[in-house]
Amino acid sequence: MDLPTRKWSLDAAIEHGPNRTRAQIVLRAPDGQEFSGVGLALRTAPEQVASYLALGRALSDLTEELVEAATAELDAEAGRTQHT
Repeated sequence: MDLPTRKWSLDAAIEHGPNRTRAQIVLRAPDGQEFSGVGLALRTAPEQVASYLALGRALSDLTEELVEAATAELDAEAGRTQHT
C-alpha cells in the first residue's frame, strides 16, 4: 500500500561572529506553515565544532516548537469535540 507523501523543506543558516556562532533552522510544512529554531554556541571551540553545537541547539529549539504546536492543535481539537 502506497501512502501519500507530503514533502516538508528545511533550511539551515549559520552565522559566525567573533564570539559566538548562531544557527537558525526553518521548517516549512506543505500547507505553508513555518516553524523555526535558533541555537547559539560560544566560539571557544573550533568553528566547525561551534557550528555543530549551534545546529544541535537549533534543532532542539525546533523540536520544542513542534511539540508545542502539536499540543496546541490537540487541545484545540479536544475543545471543539467537547463543545459539539
